[in-house]
Amino acid sequence: MKPIRLKIKGLNSFIESQCIDFGKLTQRGLFGIFGPTGSGKSTILDGMTLALYGETSRKSSNYININCNTLSVSFEFQISGRNIKKYRVEREFKRDNKTGSPRSKLAKIVDVTDDVEKILEEGARNVTEKCEDIIGLRLEDFTRTVVLPQGKFNEFLRLEGKDRRNMLERLFNLQEYGYELSEKLSKKIGREKDKANLIEGELKGYENINEKVLEEKKNTLCELNKNYDKCQSELVNSQNEFNDGKELWNLQEDLKHQVIEQEKLKKSEVYINEIQQKVLLGESASKVKPYVDEYENTLSKIRSIEEEILILNDTMVSIKNNKDEIESKLENVKNKRNNELPNLKIKEQKAIEAIEEKSVLNILIHDKEKLEKNIAVLKQDLQTNSRTIEKSEVDISRIKCQIKDSENKMQVLKIPEEYKKKINEGIVILNNLESIGEQKKSTARDMESLKSSIETEEKKSEILAKKNNEKSNLLEDNNKLLNNLIENCPGDQNSLLTLQKNLTDVRDKWSKYYEYEGDLHSSTTLIEKLKIELQNKKSEKGNLENEIEEIDKKVKKIEAENLAHTLRKSLVEGEPCPVCGSVHHVVENVIILDSNNLKELKLDLDAKIQKSNKLNNEIVKIDTNIKVQKENTADRHKKMKELGENFKAFPLKDVESKFNNLKKAVDEFNNKKIALENKIKILNQDKNIIEIEYSKSVTRKVENRSQLQKLQESFQKIDQKCAKVNREYKSLKQELGICNFKEKNEEILEKEKSRTLLENVIKNLRKDLEIEQRKKESLNEKLMTLQTQLSKNSATFVEKNKSIVEKENSIKDKACGREDLENLKREISGNIKKIEYEYEEIEKNNKKIEKQYNECSSSIIAAQKNLVSLNERCTDDLENLRKALSEEKIQNMVEAKNNYMPKDKIEELKIKIEQYRNASAKIIGTIENLNTKIGDRSLSEDRWIEIQSTRDKNIETLEKLKKDKIEFEREVKDIDEKIGQLTKLLNKKQKLEHELSLLDDLDKLFKGKKFVEFVAQNQLKYISIEADKRLKEITCGNYGLEVDKDGRFIIRDYKNGGAQRDASTLSGGETFVTSLALALALSAQIQLKGSAPLELFFLDEGFGTLDDNLLEVVMDSLEKIHNDRLSIGIISHLESIKDRMPVKLIVTPAESGMGGSKVKIEIN
Repeated sequence: MKPIRLKIKGLNSFIESQCIDFGKLTQRGLFGIFGPTGSGKSTILDGMTLALYGETSRKSSNYININCNTLSVSFEFQISGRNIKKYRVEREFKRDNKTGSPRSKLAKIVDVTDDVEKILEEGARNVTEKCEDIIGLRLEDFTRTVVLPQGKFNEFLRLEGKDRRNMLERLFNLQEYGYELSEKLSKKIGREKDKANLIEGELKGYENINEKVLEEKKNTLCELNKNYDKCQSELVNSQNEFNDGKELWNLQEDLKHQVIEQEKLKKSEVYINEIQQKVLLGESASKVKPYVDEYENTLSKIRSIEEEILILNDTMVSIKNNKDEIESKLENVKNKRNNELPNLKIKEQKAIEAIEEKSVLNILIHDKEKLEKNIAVLKQDLQTNSRTIEKSEVDISRIKCQIKDSENKMQVLKIPEEYKKKINEGIVILNNLESIGEQKKSTARDMESLKSSIETEEKKSEILAKKNNEKSNLLEDNNKLLNNLIENCPGDQNSLLTLQKNLTDVRDKWSKYYEYEGDLHSSTTLIEKLKIELQNKKSEKGNLENEIEEIDKKVKKIEAENLAHTLRKSLVEGEPCPVCGSVHHVVENVIILDSNNLKELKLDLDAKIQKSNKLNNEIVKIDTNIKVQKENTADRHKKMKELGENFKAFPLKDVESKFNNLKKAVDEFNNKKIALENKIKILNQDKNIIEIEYSKSVTRKVENRSQLQKLQESFQKIDQKCAKVNREYKSLKQELGICNFKEKNEEILEKEKSRTLLENVIKNLRKDLEIEQRKKESLNEKLMTLQTQLSKNSATFVEKNKSIVEKENSIKDKACGREDLENLKREISGNIKKIEYEYEEIEKNNKKIEKQYNECSSSIIAAQKNLVSLNERCTDDLENLRKALSEEKIQNMVEAKNNYMPKDKIEELKIKIEQYRNASAKIIGTIENLNTKIGDRSLSEDRWIEIQSTRDKNIETLEKLKKDKIEFEREVKDIDEKIGQLTKLLNKKQKLEHELSLLDDLDKLFKGKKFVEFVAQNQLKYISIEADKRLKEITCGNYGLEVDKDGRFIIRDYKNGGAQRDASTLSGGETFVTSLALALALSAQIQLKGSAPLELFFLDEGFGTLDDNLLEVVMDSLEKIHNDRLSIGIISHLESIKDRMPVKLIVTPAESGMGGSKVKIEIN
């Protein structure tokens, strides 16, 4: 990814739109970004990440400038490959009014290859995902790749132990393999254990669930179904009897109720006749009522108008007196208004003008006082400004003297460049000599250490060989024991399961056999009992039917005789008989039977019929029970036949004993086998460990001997090199005449530092001089301004005094010498208002009394006309009333009033009369209808209660059986489902136990940070290879970088024959280039995640501590590594490296009133 152009507006310290042209900035390959702290250097990187990923690299959420409500960023970049592609990302943000946080307003990514714009995605999330897809890196990886924090790698070179491991974890982002992975694994184990506990808890709920329980429940349910069907049949019979009885009982109750209602209506008949008479009188009175009302209304109006005329005459007299008095007052007020009012208004106007001029006078006096104070302040400022100018001239002279003295001192401290170069060369040789000496000592120590290690490994390998033989012998003995045990195996798990299945089958068959045998015996016994009971009941029923037949004949005979007797009584001699037609009737010698005897016979007949029905029901029940028991007996015979005869050959106790013996033997065999297998496994593991240790020991011994030989050769080369460097050092000391190069170098450095300090002092003094000169110019300008202002204010003061005197004289003339102008104005205004008010009030009263006089006069005339008209109408109304009373046959007006009823009351009484007649007719019809329906049937209360009780008992029994049936069906279904669930839970438990076993193994593997160290070492190996290439490229093959077996960095010094050096022996410049190579290697490793290589990175930190010499080395290194496909940017606020950059991006900080930060590109 190669940046082309970045535009930012409203981001952090940038208010106005700023454009960074990376094409121009990276044209030399190396560039710097400079500016003071807080100017916005890092904001440029924030702009790139905000455009690509929608958030800043520093994860800030408050990145909109406080003076802006919106932010916009546009970033154009190029992806280099076979086909070059160009893209532009644009985003806009706005500040949320409630929270103040940024919110995305617009986001889009555009393909701008070949200057043709094509929108690829829109929307914040979609644009971010598209950018990640194009570049192939997320925000964290992009930031770690683009910005290389040099100081971290400097530190990384020297760290060891835990600190180094922690830094590896941070740099390679290995948290996911360390604590995070362990935490995830612990959480996973916790979750799985929770699941296992949950399954154990669930299994406890299935303790009494098995196939045997299910079979027992099914048998019980079968019995319940039979009883339920039987009870349902009984309920149908009782329900039919109940329905017939209920119909008859309701008819009887209804008949009783209707008879009672008929008696009630008969009692109301007298009251209804009275109401009917009232209705007739009320209707006559209603016809006369309008004439009565009209006559009385006319009389009332005549009396009212006569009273009104008397009141109006009295009012007319009072109004006339008031009218004369008000007209007199009005004349007096008119005269006063015309004479006094004009003079008062002139005086009022003068008072108003005087008040206005007094207000202007007060303003003039205030302005005069303000000018006096202003003139005094201006005079004081003039004096202060003059003294400040004099002081500034003295300071300018002093600063010029200081600058001259400092320049003289700098000249004294100057040292020739050639001399400095030779001193530096001597220091390099001395450092090299010391480094070679350290290498010699280190090599000697390593040689001694290797000799000791070789001896130790020889002893260790002998001990391990002996232990290995012992373990082999033990392993062979245990294998023999295991083979013997397997040969004598009593049986496997399959044979045990087969025997257990046989045992279960035999046990079930014997259990069912005993159960069926018991059922057969009880059913046979019950059938014999029921048959005897059935025979008795049938015999009893036959006798009862004969008795019923005899009683029925007697009842019919008595009823016929009684009917004939009733007919005879109604016959009249000479009239024809309705039966035979005869007109002669003989009533002698007729037998009359007793009616009481008939009732007794009917009651006895009903009782016997009921008893017969009851016996019939009992016979049906017994017969049904016999059939059910016979079916049960046949079913049990069939099931016993299905069981077969084979199981009787195996007694249950023998099968159980055989199974228990085999189970015990198999369990003992399995325990012994597992114990031996575990022992063999442990011995194999121990033997493997010993063999691995022995192999490692032999390998280390061979490697140590090889390493010792190499070290001996290296020691000889170092010794030769040491002698050569020592000769060069002595020769340079003689040439320069110096004993101690380091002391001389420190002396030169002190002088250089002093020169630098003096340069800074002179620079600061020149700035102070410039400030003082500007200050003096500013003070001179201020002095001129103050003098001009003072002259202007003095002239204005004189004019104000003159205006004040003129205004005071004018006010005195207009106010006639009075000081209290407001009171004067109020007095005059009050008099004017008083006269106006009096005139208006009296004129208003005059109009009001005139209106009252006219209205009263009109009312008297109208009332007199109405009185004449009403007297005429009264005579006519009286005549009409007399005619109406005569027509309706009413004696007088009083009688008409007493009999009068409202129309709605009359209608209400008519409705009552009609309702009474309808109710009487309805009850008579209902009683006849009910008698027809009942006929000759009857039902006593005791019999009805008995029918209800029988039916309720049957319903209750059926409901109980139904509930039991539903309950057992549910239990059977639940048990069946639970057996399926139990099977699933057991499978799940087995699977979970296997998974927990694997997780425990993983937990042991990831404990501590062993896995992190393993991954880190792997990563470090690849990075060290890349860093070695980079370092060789930067140093022209003088240095290389390796990692030893303990993961420490080793420097290869190829100038000294490829000698190994510890990172702690590197000089400042060597440390910088080594850590730079390491940083570049890490950046390349992270970029492997991406789909396009990054063609730009920034170096941050690491420059502030470098001296001029080291800075030269660093700049040379950076010049070597940049190329057409890789540009390097240095971020710094130091002026010391600014002049060394070929291209600079200068960031100017924001200034109050001058806008936000600004950027510009400078090219040397």
